[in-house]
Amino acid sequence: MRFNWQKQGLLYRPAVDEFTHGSHPCITHVRDDLFIVAFTRRNAARKSHIFLCYAEVSNGKIILTSEPKLALSPGNAGCFDCDGVISVCFVENDEQHYLYYVGWQNLPDGLWICDTGRSVLDVDRLSLAKEFPGPVLGRDKSNPLFAAATAFYITDNGLWHTWYNSGIKWEKRDGNWHHEYGIHYAHSRDGINWECKPGLCIPFADEYEYAFGRPSVVFWNGLYHMWYAHRATKNIDSYRIGFASSEDGVNWVRDDANAGIDVSDQGWDSEMICYPYVFKHKDVSYMLYNGNDYGRTGFGYAVLQDS
Repeated sequence: MRFNWQKQGLLYRPAVDEFTHGSHPCITHVRDDLFIVAFTRRNAARKSHIFLCYAEVSNGKIILTSEPKLALSPGNAGCFDCDGVISVCFVENDEQHYLYYVGWQNLPDGLWICDTGRSVLDVDRLSLAKEFPGPVLGRDKSNPLFAAATAFYITDNGLWHTWYNSGIKWEKRDGNWHHEYGIHYAHSRDGINWECKPGLCIPFADEYEYAFGRPSVVFWNGLYHMWYAHRATKNIDSYRIGFASSEDGVNWVRDDANAGIDVSDQGWDSEMICYPYVFKHKDVSYMLYNGNDYGRTGFGYAVLQDS
C-alpha cells in the first residue's frame, strides 16, 4: 500500500501566554466522536508541562472543543522528570486510559536523560495523576543512557509491546555534546515491567543520520506500520517523517519514501515535520504532527487518502 496523507492545516496554535510550543500531540477515544488530546508546552524556564483538551473527530475533521488545561507538571527535585514531562502515547486497557510520558532530567554540560513514566487519565475531570514517582522504563543495564518509550500496542494475548528511543552515545563535537539514539523494542505483561530486546529496530540510513523522534505504531490488516521522525541527511539537519512496516513488530522494513507526508512549501511546517501520531476512527485514518522548531508553531493534522 502506498500512503498519501492530505494535510488539513494547523489544529493548535500556541497562545500568547507564559508557555510556548504545542509539541508531541497524542489522542485517545472517549466515546462516540469525543476524544481527548494531550500535548506539551514549555514555560519560561524551558520546562515542559502536559496539557489536555477535548476534541471532536468526525468525517475527516478534528475540532478542539475546550480550552487546554494544565494536567501534568515536572516532578520533585532529583526525580527522573524534574526538568520536564512530555506527552507521548495514550493506551486504553481494561476500561482505563493511561498516558505514557517522557520525564526529562538535565545533566551538567548540556547532557540530559529522558526516561518513561506512566499516568492515569480521568476523562471526566480532564486530569492526569502520575502512577509512580519513578520511571516504568528507564536507564538500566541494557539502556545505560536513557529509555524513552513513545509507542505502545497490546495484542489479543495480553502482551504489551513498546518501541522506545534508547541512547547510543554522546560525542563531543566542536566543543558541544552531540547525541545519537535509535528505536528499540520491548515487551511486557503489565505495561510496567519491561523486557528489552537488544539491537535497533530501524537501522540508520547513513553516517549523517543520528536520531529518531517519537515513533507511532498502528496494526492494520495484519501488519505493523510505524511512522517516525528522523534526522539528518547530508544536506538537511531538521526532522522529516519516515516509515517502516513489520510482520512481527520486531523486524522492520524501512521505506521512508512511503511515509506519504513531507514539509510544505511555506508556512508553519515548511522547515521541519516531526513527532507523528497516527490513529483511526470510523475507518478514517488521521495523523497528528508537529512542524517548525520542534512544535513552537503548534500542531496540525493530516488525513490518509485512498491509495
